[in-house]
Amino acid sequence: MKKSLIILLLLIFFNLSFAGKPMFSFFCELPAKQFNELFSDSALIGQLVKMQVSVRIGLHDFSPERTLTIQKLNQSGIPIVAWLLLPEEDGYWFNMYNGEKAVKRYAGFKSWTAENQLKWDGIGIDLEPDMNDAKLAISQPWKLAWKAYKRLYDTHSLKEGKAIYQMLISTMKADGYLVESYIMPFIYEERAKKTTSLQKLLGIVDIETDKEIPMAYTSLFDNPGIIPLYHQDKMPIALGSTGGGVVIEGIELKSMSWDKLERDILIASKLTGEIHIFCLETSVQKGFLTKIESIDFDQKEPDIQTSIAKQKKMNGTVRFILIILDHPFILTIVILAMVITVVWGLYRLGKAIIKKN
Repeated sequence: MKKSLIILLLLIFFNLSFAGKPMFSFFCELPAKQFNELFSDSALIGQLVKMQVSVRIGLHDFSPERTLTIQKLNQSGIPIVAWLLLPEEDGYWFNMYNGEKAVKRYAGFKSWTAENQLKWDGIGIDLEPDMNDAKLAISQPWKLAWKAYKRLYDTHSLKEGKAIYQMLISTMKADGYLVESYIMPFIYEERAKKTTSLQKLLGIVDIETDKEIPMAYTSLFDNPGIIPLYHQDKMPIALGSTGGGVVIEGIELKSMSWDKLERDILIASKLTGEIHIFCLETSVQKGFLTKIESIDFDQKEPDIQTSIAKQKKMNGTVRFILIILDHPFILTIVILAMVITVVWGLYRLGKAIIKKN
């Protein structure tokens, strides 16, 4: 009886000691060669196993070299999720206009998985703007602005894109996969106001999956207030970026320091038991994995009330803009009226100046 009581107390102590420690996962978006080089390090694999970390693997290709490394990860027992990607010329991420290509990509993934007996904990779909739009934003921003403006009227493509992706996700689930999505945080503002302007403007689709993971990257938004405001109940959250990822027209995502990543991890750990970090390779290079292991999750999270209040104001502005953009014809009339008023005013002013002289 006494021995059983001691064991029970030890179990309770063990559970309490680790109650605040979340499970971690890392995104890895490397091309095949660098991907294989990263996981050729047996010490890294051992560390991931020890930390019980899972990996979301960006699948650029289904090459034999990548296959061997994934089989190695399967053998090591590291949980992996297939993060499906397209060639850059096809948009890279999944969006409103490349649904048919995504369907073909999944068919290729299924064949490759079956042929090589690969094991996946799920499938991830990344709902972001077309890679070609991102390149255009840098090289010809006015051209992109006109392209985005015309999209505000394109309800057909949005409905068609959603239908294709809903069918694809249903197929994935019927095949036995848990499907998760990586989404832009402001999509929740779109849902709140029941608009579609953000989707049309960026060419993305809002499709609900089994697991929704908002990309609350403070390296991009520069405000930790986005973490509690965009975290969804009983869902994971993604933090970052520690560096890496795709390079667009020579420009790479801004990376965050360890102090800011630790701050974000502590904030998120009070909200969810599952944290995803972008990305693995730079976290390894910067020694962040070892530091994550030593975080004291019993410490109080940082006070970010000021940041939350600031983000709430920003969210209110975003909602207002989304509502306006949801009525593009009225917006166009208002802009034209303003332009005409300004031109007419300048004309009258010029005429008055000429008469005076």
